[in-house]
Amino acid sequence: MTTVSLYADDLSDGARFLRTLSESPEARVLPLKRHAEADVVMVVATRVDDALLLEMEKVAGRAENPRQRMVLISDPMRESQLSRVVGCGVVSILPRASITPHLIVRAVVASGKGEAVMPKRVVRRLLEEAREFHQSVRRVPLGFADGGLTDREVEVLRMFADGHDTGYVAIRLRLSERTIKKIVQDLTKRLGLRNW
Repeated sequence: MTTVSLYADDLSDGARFLRTLSESPEARVLPLKRHAEADVVMVVATRVDDALLLEMEKVAGRAENPRQRMVLISDPMRESQLSRVVGCGVVSILPRASITPHLIVRAVVASGKGEAVMPKRVVRRLLEEAREFHQSVRRVPLGFADGGLTDREVEVLRMFADGHDTGYVAIRLRLSERTIKKIVQDLTKRLGLRNW
């Protein structure tokens, strides 16, 4: 059985979608604000904007279940928002105009199992983005990891992210501090960063 939580910009609007799920033997609806425990968070919104996306990111960040997924029910969104929506854990997108009780249950149960329910145009756009990303990675010169960083640069960044200073990184990688500083300087310049 899939546990479901509701996040809605208008709770009375979201409640009507929850009624459908509460009548299904395949889903168990959790009380409001218990998103962290849910297998699936059903997000109901009149429109997708930056404020909603920020709230979705917060909900996803608090999830106790590492496989938690989201179902988004909304009016059409801009294509530029699609990557961020997927980054929040949305695996099913249902346009409000074509919603049916059966489709809601199907999307929630499928999402709980790791499947997806999306309009064909959304799937096509996601595949185009994946192809574009793959092609951009393939254009990276040899010797570079995904994202255009060398293995050494990745290791240096990882150690700095863990809170280590230049001296420690130099000792661990058996390089001089000057070399570590040069790596950081090159990264800063290449990535167009202002400060390190």
